[in-house]
Amino acid sequence: MEDLIGQGRTADVFRYGEGKVIKVFHDEFAWLAYEEYAKVISIDTIGVPAPQVYDFVDNDGKKGIVYEYVKGVSMLNLMQKSPYKIVRYAKLFADLHATIHKKTLASLPGVKESLSAMILNVQSITQPEKDAIISYLNTLPDGNSLCHYDFHPDNVLLHNGSPKVIDWMAAGAGDPCVDVCRTGVILRSSTLPPGASANKAIMTNTFRKIFYRSYIRQYLKTTGAPMQNVDKWLLPVAAARLAEGIESEAPYLHGIISKQMAEF
Repeated sequence: MEDLIGQGRTADVFRYGEGKVIKVFHDEFAWLAYEEYAKVISIDTIGVPAPQVYDFVDNDGKKGIVYEYVKGVSMLNLMQKSPYKIVRYAKLFADLHATIHKKTLASLPGVKESLSAMILNVQSITQPEKDAIISYLNTLPDGNSLCHYDFHPDNVLLHNGSPKVIDWMAAGAGDPCVDVCRTGVILRSSTLPPGASANKAIMTNTFRKIFYRSYIRQYLKTTGAPMQNVDKWLLPVAAARLAEGIESEAPYLHGIISKQMAEF
């Protein structure tokens, strides 16, 4: 392995020879390597703008996936450098999401089943609440569209205006609106690093609101989906997000759950 080029909660990414990178999973998340590889091998066949996948590597117990090296900068970094382009990037982001949702892939696990399993693992809500949320989830449409389910600006790389979407670990088949709802929850629940100034917090939150509103407006316009079809996924999506253990987001997510449960 060569230079480290990216670090994440579940894996690190290194250069791996000419034109390739390897995503090496941390030991406690090694099992995810098999799951992700099975998904991306299938996704690689249906014409989605994603890095080509080459191989699965098991070296001294370290599990990794070899991908095409994508030249480019994340949409998040580009917006941080040029915030005056936020609306333009948001529209590109929405159109890209809508394009992904036109694809289907029967081999992927169902998003609803994944949500149900995650909700059952949440420690901060009661069993009766879990039962009620899962019962509600079961009334929602299944769908068969390709859903990325971790679609945010840091997972979109741009090079000469062409996008590539990375990190397909959570991908599944489902209703496109659950994927849009998940993106909205990510965009609105993300918190700033500790020690961020008040001015930076105000500016960042303002830019996030502009980006989200521009994104959702463009997505609904492009697809013709009504906003209520997105909003009806809020309760199970917020509950499942709690299972990821991001403590700084918990108050926001519990607020959604409390409000939605009160409307039952």
